[in-house]
Amino acid sequence: MSEHSAGTGRASGRAIGTCAGALGFGLVCGLVLTLAHALLPDQWAVLAGTSALWSVVGLIAGRWSAGRAHSLGASAGTASASTGAFAGLIAMVGVLLPWLAVNAPTTSAIEVALWIVVGPVAGAVCGAAGALSTSPGTRGSVAAGVVPGIIGGEAVYGIWLIGGPAWILEAVLALVVLAIVSRPGGRGVSLASMTLLVSLSAAACLVYDAVA
Repeated sequence: MSEHSAGTGRASGRAIGTCAGALGFGLVCGLVLTLAHALLPDQWAVLAGTSALWSVVGLIAGRWSAGRAHSLGASAGTASASTGAFAGLIAMVGVLLPWLAVNAPTTSAIEVALWIVVGPVAGAVCGAAGALSTSPGTRGSVAAGVVPGIIGGEAVYGIWLIGGPAWILEAVLALVVLAIVSRPGGRGVSLASMTLLVSLSAAACLVYDAVA
């Protein structure tokens, strides 16, 4: 077997392993979220159905895929971002499968279409951010603020327009996620990144409500 063929085989093996791991993780998260949405009281069940908190699934999948790729000898940077995006997309597909199986029959066609189209794209973005957040330097610090900003933006939207303890808890969770994924030396940059994403995420929530 040639060196090129061996390298191609290793890359294919990594891709299959990443796909299987991310899909399995997403399915487990999707089942947990679907059950939580059905069983929790309404004021808390809303958190299980928030797309912003689902972004944590993509974040975790992206960080896992980056660590896996590095352990298998892949280079950092662009490779990590693309691997993370792939893992985040597949994980979000896994989340959506049980969610749609239960909730699609009672949901408008427009909202279901948004879930199917926007969900995997958001998963890819959050997966890439998760992978890049493991990198040192400014790029990693900026990436670390992306998912906390998405969560925080939805929390601001909920506190402002809906009210209730669930949105306050979501705001706290945004800060917890930021503290976990950011690096001690770059937390100021991560916080600035998060602040920008909070504004964009809150605006996106308003647009989503107008469309759905």
